[in-house]
Amino acid sequence: EYAYGDKTPEGATLTLTVEQIYETKDVSFESDKSVMKKQIAEGEGYETPKDANKLTLLVEYATDGSKAPLPGFAGKTLEFTLGNGEVCDALECAAGQMKKGEKAILTVAVPALATEEQLGLKSISADTVLLTVKLEDFEKGKDHWSLSEEEKVEFGTARKEVGGNLFKAGRFALALQRYKKVGDMFSYIDNFKEENKEKAKELKKTCQLNKAACYLKIKEHFEAKKACDEVLKIESQNVKAMYRRAQAQLGLKNFLECIADCKKVVELDPKNKDARTLVKQAQEGQKEEDKKSKGLFANMCKALGKGPIPPPGKTKPVYDDGEDENDDENMEGADAGQEEKKEETPPEE
Repeated sequence: EYAYGDKTPEGATLTLTVEQIYETKDVSFESDKSVMKKQIAEGEGYETPKDANKLTLLVEYATDGSKAPLPGFAGKTLEFTLGNGEVCDALECAAGQMKKGEKAILTVAVPALATEEQLGLKSISADTVLLTVKLEDFEKGKDHWSLSEEEKVEFGTARKEVGGNLFKAGRFALALQRYKKVGDMFSYIDNFKEENKEKAKELKKTCQLNKAACYLKIKEHFEAKKACDEVLKIESQNVKAMYRRAQAQLGLKNFLECIADCKKVVELDPKNKDARTLVKQAQEGQKEEDKKSKGLFANMCKALGKGPIPPPGKTKPVYDDGEDENDDENMEGADAGQEEKKEETPPEE
């Protein structure tokens, strides 16, 4: 029955019961909705695992959106250290944003992010993957703000090494997260002891350079350029930063800027073959851009040059009073005897 109808023409009072509300959140590293987490059972408290914490995650189901499991899938409880790359990127993304006891369904739009041999998912042919997971427990470590200067430097150095291993394994997005988190740890170091301050500065600089390398791998050229700019602000002749910025400029099609950076690299490091190769690529790119610009300009000139070119002083006014040229001839007699009007020229500015 409807609220308004034959039986209740004056309307009716409705009672609605909401049985369950789901929270859906983008948990992907790049915030591109490639991994979405729908919470179906709330966890305990408010704490979530932090980088390098050990945790236990139950993966119950893996489907392509239907009730049938993905071929080869075997549910399993996984124990791993967050951020070390011991599980697939989809689980790394989600686990860091779950509470103890929380149950969720992960919608993975890029199946490659969900390939996990431990679950029997060495390869996935489905277009979308749905994983039902539950964070059973995690080991609570120290908050970064509570670490001493020495502990921060030691921890940051260890996580940087993890990032390096991930980069070598081709896990660029995960490696980028490691470098970002290490850099964030040393956002303020003014009150550090001098010895620790120098170590922290060097560590932060290295992570910025490594961030640039990761961004280049995932084709985020603008972010790569920003990371290099940060290094060059404090070390204007850093060859790595200058070369990686040149690579970013090439990706952005800023060919002249790329050539300029490469020339500086060669000045600082005359034996740098990569910079010389990059210059040639940028020069070729600039030639192609010049050809396109030349063709566009030629087409514009053709469009402007259509029709006869009138002699000087005989161009038709930009306004049209609706009168024909013959009307001017007929008016010549009427204008006889009147003083000929001279054309006014605008004053010089």
